[in-house]
Amino acid sequence: HSPVDVRICLYKSLLPQLCEGVNEQWYKVIAEALRALAFVPRFFVIGYTDEDDEATRVKEREDVSNMLYNAIEPKLAAHDVDQEIKECALKATASLLSSLHSIMPADKKTRLLTLLLDRLKNETTRIGAIKNISTIAAASGANTMEDNAAIDLSPVLAESISTMSSFLKLQSRSLKQSTLEALDIIVTNHGSYEQFKDGKLFSSVVKDITPLIVDSDLHLSHLGLQCIDSILEVCPEAGLAVKAHVLEPALALSTSSLLQDLALDSLLAFFKQVVVAKAVEFDELLFLLRQSLSHDKVGKHAVYNLAKCIAIITSCSGPDSTKKVLNEIFEVLESSTTPGDAASVRQVQLSLLITGDLGRMSDLSADGSADRLKVIYVSKFDSSSEDLKHAAAYALGNAAVGSPDTFIPAIISTLEGDNKKQQYLLLSALREFIKCSASIGSDSLSSSLKDLIVPLEKHCTDDEEGVRTMVAECFGSLCCLHPETMLPKLKDLQLAHSDITAVDGMVADDDETSKKNALVCWTVASSVKLAIAGKVDVAQLTTYMPTFVSLLNQTELTVRTAALLLVYSATHHMPQAVSGLMQESVVPALYEVSALKLQRTVDLGPFKHVVDDAIPLRKAALSIFSTCLESLPGSLDFASFMPVLAKTLGDAEDIQLHAHQIVISMCARHPSYIVNAADSFVEPLEKTLKKKTGQKTGTELERLNDWIKSALRVALTVSRVEGVMSSSQRFPEFIERVRNDEKFTSKLQALSAEQ
Repeated sequence: HSPVDVRICLYKSLLPQLCEGVNEQWYKVIAEALRALAFVPRFFVIGYTDEDDEATRVKEREDVSNMLYNAIEPKLAAHDVDQEIKECALKATASLLSSLHSIMPADKKTRLLTLLLDRLKNETTRIGAIKNISTIAAASGANTMEDNAAIDLSPVLAESISTMSSFLKLQSRSLKQSTLEALDIIVTNHGSYEQFKDGKLFSSVVKDITPLIVDSDLHLSHLGLQCIDSILEVCPEAGLAVKAHVLEPALALSTSSLLQDLALDSLLAFFKQVVVAKAVEFDELLFLLRQSLSHDKVGKHAVYNLAKCIAIITSCSGPDSTKKVLNEIFEVLESSTTPGDAASVRQVQLSLLITGDLGRMSDLSADGSADRLKVIYVSKFDSSSEDLKHAAAYALGNAAVGSPDTFIPAIISTLEGDNKKQQYLLLSALREFIKCSASIGSDSLSSSLKDLIVPLEKHCTDDEEGVRTMVAECFGSLCCLHPETMLPKLKDLQLAHSDITAVDGMVADDDETSKKNALVCWTVASSVKLAIAGKVDVAQLTTYMPTFVSLLNQTELTVRTAALLLVYSATHHMPQAVSGLMQESVVPALYEVSALKLQRTVDLGPFKHVVDDAIPLRKAALSIFSTCLESLPGSLDFASFMPVLAKTLGDAEDIQLHAHQIVISMCARHPSYIVNAADSFVEPLEKTLKKKTGQKTGTELERLNDWIKSALRVALTVSRVEGVMSSSQRFPEFIERVRNDEKFTSKLQALSAEQ
């Protein structure tokens, strides 16, 4: 409905009736009436047109605010009412104050705010009060009468902040989380009031937040640091308290091996704000962060986080600080070979990482630093330390974001060389460049795209799977960013290398063409799989999926496995991309793979071992069937699928266990097909139940018992499906034999206890 029509109906007839509803006797009616009233105020903000005169607007808003106040205030003030009524009254109050506060008399606003403060101090309503006070504090713009209008919370703000701050000392995690979220909103929108300029109240809040900044709860740490960051922005006078109380736990958090995601982002923002607000001098903080590296418990992950912290405080301190830090780093990097002790290696590693993070934030080519770093990065690729090699690759990729004209040509030219040892590291650097460019929205990637494709295409045929995997990651990320360019490119690559001859899944040793084509097709399939996981544009992907899915028809093992994993990723993440191809292309190929066996005998000297190279393919096919039951049930012909499922119940152990889960799922979702197929389950299940323990002990024995128990669970679940025991011929006899066998008694009792 149009907001204008809703406003007119509310004002003329509905609103008085809703206000009367809060005076009913039954608490459910009162609560629903208050919920309805909570939606009313916004229609008297957005429900007007340019033709409505200002006098009409003012009169209607005054009348509405008075009616709402008279209906809501008694329920908000009452103590002896149901909890649901209290919560709905809080919500209605927040809506009224957020939207119509500027038309309300000061005494009524103060009355409602005072009642909110009372509810904040009450244990049963404090979480609801916290959330609604934050709603009021955040209200401005479209849902208020004037753009950017904000309610004056000064009558209760200081006491509200102090009360909420005290909640941080309590045990309830949900209470602390709600409190921190609310405090951040309040400080951001109302923290610049004159009464807070001395910083005393905010210093007290900072002190209460400090114990929450620990790596044992990263989400609370994130919220706490975010709140302190907001406090420093509006009240730099709280900087002394931040330095005294927060700096130490923040430094400890920076060296935690658990630090990641939002907590890391908040910590970086905190350190930046600490320097900007001059709560801590740059040189002092830089020294403390570097000193943190000397702790024995600092792991590899922590070194990367420390580098980010140092880079961000350096970049926000101005060009002089950046130049100073870079000069110190050049002294470390240009004067050293690979150090012999772990502490020195970490120092060099940190220096490399800092240059990369600094290079991502700014262009280092202006003063020649980029050229010096380019030489350093490439030289570190030959280091004997793996940590330094990977740090150099990370730094090269990140620095290329800020100075693409210097670093990208260097990466490409080195990739075209013959140094096999450096290929993986250079591709790793390229991956970092692509990821970082995407995350910050840099234009450098678009301008370099054509140049990047050439070396990536060249390394599609690399013998090293790790190198090809890195190429696939780069292609996959590029597909997400530039699908209009990359998807046609991958299609052309596949079609140009689709001629693969493989007997029993293996390419002949002397068939170099088929070997090369298989490597390219594997890389293409892996690239598309990663692009799907990265949320490539599904509309554009669907156009090219018939070509990519055709890889299922290849007989070479690695290509076929990669194609199956591609289809699995699509059915899991983007079922709409393959839904039109399932019945004609995908399902027939899956049936073929499900029956495929490629057994060979390996001579191990004293004995021979039979290996089935098709097991990974059959596992992947079954995983696709399982996913289709959830996301694309209409794509399966269950009558044709049931014989395949029965056959998998007698396959290798891992495949059997997965098939057990599918049967159990189908008992609930598609019981009629289970009834018709139950007899075909008897032979494979009975064969599993007759497995002998032999000389197995320990983990092997436990694994076998779990296998047998899983088969029993399937048998019992199928027996409970309506119609199985009455219409099947062999299955009831099978169940009877199982229940009469003493060796299954304990397992059956355990399964019954699970129900």
